[in-house]
Amino acid sequence: MKLKQNYLLLLLVIILLLLTALACNLFSPAPPTETLESEVGDATATTSPLVGEVEPTPSLSPAPTDTPVPDAAGPGGCTLNGVYVADVTIPYDSEFPPGAAFNKVWRVRNSGTCTWEAGTQLIFVSGASLGGPAAMDVAAVAPDTNTDIGVDLAAPVAPGTYRSTWQLQSPEGVRFGSQIYVQIIVPEPVTETSTPTTEPTVTPTEEVSVALPDLVITHLEVDTSDPRQNVPLHIVATLRNQGGSVAENFHWAWRVCTHAGCEYTEAPGSFTLVPGEEIVAQLEYLFGGYATYTTEAWVDSREEVVESDEANNIRQLQFTVHAAPATEATLHYVSSRSGNLSSGGRSSDIKIGIAPAGNGIRAFLDFDLSELDGLRDSSTIQAATLDLSNYSGDCFEFLHPFLVQHVNYGSQRDYPADYSSAPLDTLLSASSASGINSPVDIRGFVRAFVHGNGAAHLQLRLQLDGDDAGSAYSCLMTWPDPVLNITYQP
Repeated sequence: MKLKQNYLLLLLVIILLLLTALACNLFSPAPPTETLESEVGDATATTSPLVGEVEPTPSLSPAPTDTPVPDAAGPGGCTLNGVYVADVTIPYDSEFPPGAAFNKVWRVRNSGTCTWEAGTQLIFVSGASLGGPAAMDVAAVAPDTNTDIGVDLAAPVAPGTYRSTWQLQSPEGVRFGSQIYVQIIVPEPVTETSTPTTEPTVTPTEEVSVALPDLVITHLEVDTSDPRQNVPLHIVATLRNQGGSVAENFHWAWRVCTHAGCEYTEAPGSFTLVPGEEIVAQLEYLFGGYATYTTEAWVDSREEVVESDEANNIRQLQFTVHAAPATEATLHYVSSRSGNLSSGGRSSDIKIGIAPAGNGIRAFLDFDLSELDGLRDSSTIQAATLDLSNYSGDCFEFLHPFLVQHVNYGSQRDYPADYSSAPLDTLLSASSASGINSPVDIRGFVRAFVHGNGAAHLQLRLQLDGDDAGSAYSCLMTWPDPVLNITYQP
């Protein structure tokens, strides 16, 4: 019995040892796995782009272009005009430091048929004058020819964008051609950015506000109750400084319309107003047409005054301009440039026909249209008659027709050139006295002459077609005072 118990005890010990060995093999660690550094490195590597590898393309602002305008009438019937070609210097929106001087040069072409004669100028018309002159002389330029025109200017002191507009003007004061301009920028001053530092805390103090001027137009009117075409009037503006400090050396301007592209005309002089002060200023203007106009005035037109309110500088005015009143006038011939002419000589008498000696005689009349107040090539001719009814003698029977012809003989008539020259136009051909017993209507001729020549000398030749018949048909017709009657709107 005891032996059996020992055997069971030994068997139990052997079983425990086997279980312990199995447990040790079950929980032993697995062999390590190899890690490849090169594969890890390849998986994490990246490539950075190079800074500055692609450069941006600059965006250029468009260059200013001209606005074509209709031809203006020039001397002798030719036309005045000019067009912008290119900016030779100072491109559009060039930047300049405050006060910097520069020379602006435009290239323009004579697009009219008149040569730009000596005395032609480029004049400042609107915008910022930029310290430039009121006008610059322009050299003589033939039609369809380019020329360069330069003007010395300077940038204003205050930052901002400034435009200066100019236009050509003939020696007679006629503005013509496209308006050209230069536009520059005076940039804001660059401020340095400093590294912030720790400052001790201080008690804030109340900010002190700086009082600024404030310019307004309190009243705008014309100086007449009946504005008329071709009659000068004045635009009257009341300018006031309603701000808190003085406004120095400012300007004002006015324009006849309000749409885009309608240019301002700057009034003469500059003004200075202390706070609360106002002044009445005027600008003379002449309307070539007639209509109802909405006009506009602008104080501080050069934008040189820093104001507390920059949005109240404009005031509009609407009014009606009526057609010019008709003017009736009677012109007598210019005695020093009028008279008769024949192979036998000349005299101051107004007579035509055949002299007793058999030579033909013809009369020449000169009327000076510059004696008509306000007459110009744009004037309206409402009526025109040549009164030849006050004559003596009647040569119609054998020497008709009686002719009135337009000629140009200048200040003196010469034989035979002016006696027999071909006429420019025939105003009258009358076969009997009834053709001249009442004033002859020549409105169409006078209207065309004025539109082509303005207030020039109008010259006529009077003759009988048969004045070469010889002494057998001797006959004379004489006039003490033939006159030209004209009704016109200047």
